[in-house]
Amino acid sequence: MKIKNKHTKQLSVVSFLVVLMGMFANTLYAKGVEPEADQILNNMGTYLASLDKFTVKSHSTIESMLDSGQKIMFDHDNISSIDRPNKLFTQRKGDAVNQRFYYNGKVFTLYNVTTNTYQTINAPDSLTKALDSAIKQFDIAAPGADLLYKDSYKRLSENLLSGFYVDTAIIDGVECYHLAFRNTEVDWQIWIATGDKPLPKRYVVTSRWTTGSPQFVLDLDWNTQPDFSSSIFSFNPHKK
Repeated sequence: MKIKNKHTKQLSVVSFLVVLMGMFANTLYAKGVEPEADQILNNMGTYLASLDKFTVKSHSTIESMLDSGQKIMFDHDNISSIDRPNKLFTQRKGDAVNQRFYYNGKVFTLYNVTTNTYQTINAPDSLTKALDSAIKQFDIAAPGADLLYKDSYKRLSENLLSGFYVDTAIIDGVECYHLAFRNTEVDWQIWIATGDKPLPKRYVVTSRWTTGSPQFVLDLDWNTQPDFSSSIFSFNPHKK
């Protein structure tokens, strides 16, 4: 025996709307990453991982939101030299910081040029682990650091909700693939050089859940055949 009441029809309509809204949400937010975009990003990661040593110069702009809602921009010039598997030198100089980072496979040192102070920690004999440790212990905000890791593709593709190929574009005179991605926290875009050296030329991160949607913009210039001395990776407190 079936029992019906006056609410049955209303419940059916509500259930249908819930299902319909779920389908609409899935269409908007669960499209996933388009194969073409994933392949281009993967090619970039594979190429970066193949580099034993490189130097990358970059200019970064980061937006900060004031309590009033006004947006302020801070600019920095950066240079990073990598000698895998376990050496790094980075300098950041600009509006908010003037810092140098040294890693020689044994210790990681953060030198603050402005205050003439430094901190040194013991570090693993692995650039990946050393970077993870230093970013955590020194509380470093480094949204572009993923590009320095050998597993950059894995790090960038984690927790992606969607991603697609936008078009080609010219960045600093170089033809690039323009890709756009979204994860649970941010929207981000990347411009990757076409051809047999798929280097990232621009990287933009937009905060999704912060009022005003502040952005981080990083423009990059790569040297895959650098000429540097191994001495640059070790901090000498007497020669700063």
